[in-house]
Order: sequence, then C-alpha cells, then structure tokens
Amino acid sequence: MPTLLSSPAKSWHRSFYFLFTIFLTSSSSFADDALSLSGNLDLRGVQELNSDSVKEDPSLMGRIKADSAGAPWRFHAWLEGGWDGSVKRPAQDDRLFKNYDQVYQSNTPYLEFKELFVTHSSGELDIRAGIQRFAWGRLDEYPPNDLLNPWDYSQFLIKPLEDRKVGAPSVSAALALGDWSFETVWVPLLVPFRLPLPDERWSGVPLASVIQQSYPNALITPEEPLLPARTAQNGNIGLRMKHAGDFEWALDLYHGWDPRPVFRTTTLVVSPVGGSVVIDPGYVPDFHRITSIGVDAAAVRGDWSLRLETAYSLNRYRNIRQELWGYPSTITPGIFPLNPSIEQKHDALDYGIGADYRLFEDGLLTVQAQQTILSGNVDLLYERKVETLLWANLKAGFMNQKILTNMNIAYNPEHGDHMFRANGWYVFSDAWKAGATYVALTGPGQSLFGRYARNDQVEAEISYAW
Repeated sequence: MPTLLSSPAKSWHRSFYFLFTIFLTSSSSFADDALSLSGNLDLRGVQELNSDSVKEDPSLMGRIKADSAGAPWRFHAWLEGGWDGSVKRPAQDDRLFKNYDQVYQSNTPYLEFKELFVTHSSGELDIRAGIQRFAWGRLDEYPPNDLLNPWDYSQFLIKPLEDRKVGAPSVSAALALGDWSFETVWVPLLVPFRLPLPDERWSGVPLASVIQQSYPNALITPEEPLLPARTAQNGNIGLRMKHAGDFEWALDLYHGWDPRPVFRTTTLVVSPVGGSVVIDPGYVPDFHRITSIGVDAAAVRGDWSLRLETAYSLNRYRNIRQELWGYPSTITPGIFPLNPSIEQKHDALDYGIGADYRLFEDGLLTVQAQQTILSGNVDLLYERKVETLLWANLKAGFMNQKILTNMNIAYNPEHGDHMFRANGWYVFSDAWKAGATYVALTGPGQSLFGRYARNDQVEAEISYAW
C-alpha cells in the first residue's frame, strides 16, 4: 500500500488545510462573530462471541466540531480521529490523515475532516464550498437517492448512516423560493468508497474466510485501484428540487460515479515468502458512471409519519455470484487466472416505504420495507433478481431520559438472513454516559448479513461530550 499521496491528493489536502486555517483565523478576527466548539470522546471495547471471529482491539475515538455564526460568511469544521481497533495497520502505512484517492485505508491512529466548508449567504441563496456530506432521500439506513457521498465500509452495519459517509470535496448552491427549494451539487473528482482489508473483522469477503482456513497467517494484499483521471469531465453532479407543505416531496437527479462497491478480477497469486504466505486475492475495486432519477416524499399525520422513496438507475454494474468468479476449490501456491466477466450492466429500480409511530412520549417505533429489482435477463448469474430488506427499530427512553434503549432487526426474506442489534445507555450527566450493545448476524455466506455471521459480539462504550 503506498505511503505517499499522489500530486492531486496533495493539492487537495493543502487546499483543505488552507481552508481550515482561514476558518480558525477568521473566527477570531471578527468581534461580532461567535465561535462555538463542541465534541465528544468515546472509549469502546468489543468481546467477540465466536471463537473463529477476527479479533478487535479497543478503540478510542474523538470528534471536534467548530462553527462560526456570522453573516454573510460562515465556517464549519468537523474533525474526527483516534485509534480504530477494527483495523490491522500495515507496517508501511504510517499516514496520519485519511485521504481521498485510496480505497484501503487502515492507518491508525488517524485524523479525518468529515466536513470542512465555508458558506456564503445572500438573501435566498446559499453557496457552500469544501468537504461536504449530503442527506438526500427519506429512507433510513439505505436511501437509494443518497448518492453524492461514498461510504466507509470499515465497520459496515455497526456505524449509523451519518458516520458511514465520507466527506467529498464539492461546491453546492441552495436557493429557497417560498415553498420551493432548489439545490445543485458539483463534486469535481471521484472520491472512492473505502473498504476494510480482507483479513480485517468487517471485510465481509467470503473468499478471505476460505484463504484464512488454508493459511491462517497469510498476508492478504489486495491491489489498490487505478482511479479515473481526476478532471472536471469526470466529476459528479446532483440536482434536487423540493416542495414543502403538509405533503413534502422532492425530485432527485444524479449523474456520476456509482458509490456502491463493485469489482473486476485479475489473477489470484499465492506466494510463499520465507516462513509465511503473501496472497493477492485477484479482485480490484472498479468504477462506473451511472444516471439516477428519483422521487421522495414525506407526510405527518398525528402520531404517524410516512416516508416514500424510489430511484431508477441507468447502467449500474453489479458482480455475479462469487462462486462464478473462477477461484480454485483448493487454495495452493501458484498463479490462477480468474473469470474476467464478473461484472454485468443492468438498469435497476430501488423503492421503499417507511413509517414512524410514537407509541408514548419517549417511545418511537420505525418500520421500513424496500426492494431492488434488476432489469433484463438475470438468469442464474445473481443470487436473486429481486432483493427485499425489511427493517424495524424501537427507540425508548425511561426515568426522564436517564436510560436510553434502542432495538432493531433487519431481515432479507430472499436469503433468510437477518441482523439483530440492541443497546442501552445510562446517562450520568449532560457530559457522561455509558452503554452496552449486543449484535447477532445469521444467514448464508454471501447474503447481506450472512457474510458477517462470525461477527456476533457484545461491546461496551463510555462517552464524554462537551
């Protein structure tokens, strides 16, 4: 894994640090402006419940948010960092800041600007530039219209949606005209999704489990992809038109790189080196441009709120079943060419509906159902032409919000896999709280939750906020 940033990445990093410097100096330069600072520090430990699960070290994570309140200029920064116990740091990966041109980033300790931007407001128009994250769509967990930010899959299923998003260098403009609002976003370069290494706890790659059974101490070194040229023509653009009211709806348009992971195959290489084995798993992240047209809507009636969302994606690539990738049944030293035709292009329809119901003052029930339907002749190259995800969440507070609980279950009926997650917090004060979480996952090896079936766990966490 390279230790030096490419020239474009260095240029972007210098720009972001310069913007952050402007933020700090400007916030202290204007007497009428107020600078607000907040943050939190979390210590988290995990106990794996399966003996064959990849082990995870304790994690210490911190966040600092800073905002200046002024007109017409405002600044915002969100810096995150710490020690991530879920990663296995390669000896040569000594970077501190995460960057925007690599898929595999297992540096720890680390720092990352989740957000860092400047906003200028003039009447009904807001213009924003910097590292931004966007929230388009209405559904929880997997909104199909939320395409402007790539995801960090290093702790997929455990992180909430907001924390999965990787900030993207971008320029956006929002115009409000009465009940109508219009937003446009330009992301001038491809920021790739982030994946854990194959031998890390949340890789979710079935092949890694097979390799580790044959070579428990193997060093698995996936190839970093060659990204498309970082030019203006290769940027992403999104348009959103929203109408507010008792029934709020929006039209979403997106054209750019698909933020969801897809791979191409190369060659499986198993090389004995000294007393160990080094393995190139033979798959490389791949990137394709898509066009997506979507609609979302929401309405509130008494204790009920209803959310709808749908998106039709053109030219979306997907991988066929992994058993068709051409891997040998037995992993032995050598070079093994793989099936080069593991990607197929299909249009896809994603749609879903969600509802929230307030059971009592501090109790909220959320239920959601969504489906993905692939167009064309899918035959036996995929697990299913239609994939369904059912999800329910119950959030409740007790003793005047001293005890906070949250329980959710997700189920995929096509594969019969599911995830159950429950946690509880005790709030000692406005600053301190502590909690515990239980996670269980089951299902076939290549299903959404079944690929993490070894990762059942109990975790404990203590948090300090200011």
